[in-house]
Amino acid sequence: MAKNYFLKMFAGVALFGLLASCNTTSDPTESIPDPVGGPSPKKFVARVAMDNITQEEYTSTTAGVLQQITFKDDNAPAFNYIGSVTYQTGSSDPTIQDISQVTFMSPATGSLDYTFDIIPAEKGKIFSASCKATGATPSLSYLSDYAFSYDVITSKLTKILEKRKDGGISAYNKFIEYTFVYAGKNIFQVICKKGILNNLGAPDFATAKTSTYNFQNYDSNNSPFSMLPQNFSLIRGLVNPALFYRMSPNNPTSMYFEMPAPTPSVNTGQSYSYDNEKYPVVEKNQKVTFTYKKLEGI
Repeated sequence: MAKNYFLKMFAGVALFGLLASCNTTSDPTESIPDPVGGPSPKKFVARVAMDNITQEEYTSTTAGVLQQITFKDDNAPAFNYIGSVTYQTGSSDPTIQDISQVTFMSPATGSLDYTFDIIPAEKGKIFSASCKATGATPSLSYLSDYAFSYDVITSKLTKILEKRKDGGISAYNKFIEYTFVYAGKNIFQVICKKGILNNLGAPDFATAKTSTYNFQNYDSNNSPFSMLPQNFSLIRGLVNPALFYRMSPNNPTSMYFEMPAPTPSVNTGQSYSYDNEKYPVVEKNQKVTFTYKKLEGI
């Protein structure tokens, strides 16, 4: 459902398919240079376009709190997904509230609607999460539960285990294990193993097929997606692992995806132009442009 502009050939591929083988916001947007003699203005990613066609739009409050996202439905290009974010109440600072729910809804009849419910943990971590993916029929739908593992020293996310009730079945029958490898603070590699659960409900890795997502040669500049809540980017990665790089603070300049046969591997390069604050404004190879909104009252 989620598009990775640098690897379009994988867009819209169902996450378990390998086992079997725009709304416009009213917010003003601009590319914002450094003011002469003053501090850099605060801003938020507002629009991502390819060949001047909008692919994603983000709506935030004036304080930079993400509220809504629209993006192309690759299974039905005439339609957009609309994503919304719900925050856990109780924080005096809305910009650091924990996310409790993320939804992605498409009006296209052939697409899945996703509702993720999240139980936050301390320091921005996730204790557990669940997903209800609703298709046109029960056989096209699934329910998933996720367990998260973090490094006790660095607090980095190291592993996610998804157990899935697929196709209207009442018991868990499939799994996906995501393993994260880092280069500094950036996600360098995500290894996804997808297989069948045994009769005890444990992953049977003998049935697993492995996909490896490599995000390589990061620059030292700011990612436009670093403005988003990291756990929101994590949830998008659970729908499309090609987007896990968006959890990183910098920008990969090459990507290499290794898929189970017969799907070919793909290697792409990215070349950016940056603004004065070291945020990308153009990715030149795929003609992707990034537009930002100035935040008020900060």
